[in-house]
Amino acid sequence: MARILSHTQALDKAMTLIAGSFAPAGAGAPTNQNGTGFAVTRTGAGTFQVKFTDAWPKVISARAHIQLNAADKLAAQVGAIDLVAKTMVVRVVDSSTGAATDVAANANNRVNFEVWFKNSAVSP
Repeated sequence: MARILSHTQALDKAMTLIAGSFAPAGAGAPTNQNGTGFAVTRTGAGTFQVKFTDAWPKVISARAHIQLNAADKLAAQVGAIDLVAKTMVVRVVDSSTGAATDVAANANNRVNFEVWFKNSAVSP
């Protein structure tokens, strides 16, 4: 499927940003997905798989962060990215133990992420 992409200004040519967020729901499936070009599933405690709609030849940068209703020692991190399977792992970890941890459902709890893809394998 062909997509009409908005122009992004960057020093590197042919870059595409996929950004989104979702609401974790404890041990349940994530809800309230914001953004397009992906779907999210929970694969284990505090672990989510982002499945991208389109394939991209290269990742320039990826990051994730967590938004919480109340202060806590949780952090979001990007795990494995598989360009062939079009997937990215995002984990929410307890920074004091390093263990992946579920986040309770709350209207103000969200996992946010951004991935910059190179949308061409051709060098500029």
